[in-house]
Amino acid sequence: MTIKEEAIQVLCKKAANLFGMDEKALGADTRFEEDLHCKSTNIVQFSAALEDAFEIEVPFMELKKKKTFGEAADWLANQL
Repeated sequence: MTIKEEAIQVLCKKAANLFGMDEKALGADTRFEEDLHCKSTNIVQFSAALEDAFEIEVPFMELKKKKTFGEAADWLANQL
């Protein structure tokens, strides 16, 4: 599994937990705002989940700029 795939999996798992959704219904194209209606606190929670999984700092403001799980995973993969 690539870092990008693993990051998407972490984000999907966190979204399923936060929003009571089926993890299998989520993926790289899942949009933070349009699909999940994320608030700032949710973005912080996604950031913390990625930090825990990859032991890297994921700035809230950087993650907030990303529209989809795929974009967030690409950014993370480039940091590692």
